[in-house]
Amino acid sequence: MNVLVDSSIWVGHFKQRNDRLVALLEAGAVISHPYVVAEVACGTPPSRRAIIDMLGELEQAPVATHDELLTLLEARQLYGRGCGLADISLLASTLISERTWLWTADRKLEALATELGKAYRPPLHA
Repeated sequence: MNVLVDSSIWVGHFKQRNDRLVALLEAGAVISHPYVVAEVACGTPPSRRAIIDMLGELEQAPVATHDELLTLLEARQLYGRGCGLADISLLASTLISERTWLWTADRKLEALATELGKAYRPPLHA
């Protein structure tokens, strides 16, 4: 199992340690995406350079092409639902990778991931 961790989870972790995220990292289950790395880089995480490097060194999710993204938007009617290109790209990556789920704190993105059967929900008590 792989968990593609959205920038919203990383930002929360930088503010207050997320033990479930740490456990997934230690298990080698966390993967990243170029858009997640870029979104984190737009902010001011602690030890900024080290964090950006670490995210870039994680296994990277496959990235959907422009045509694949447009096809996904149309086929699953994901347009007009409050998610932008980066969000749709993360969803597409989870669909390309069979055993990959998306973990996000963004409600609209989580709703779409749930609809597509690709939402990761950490156990309440790990």
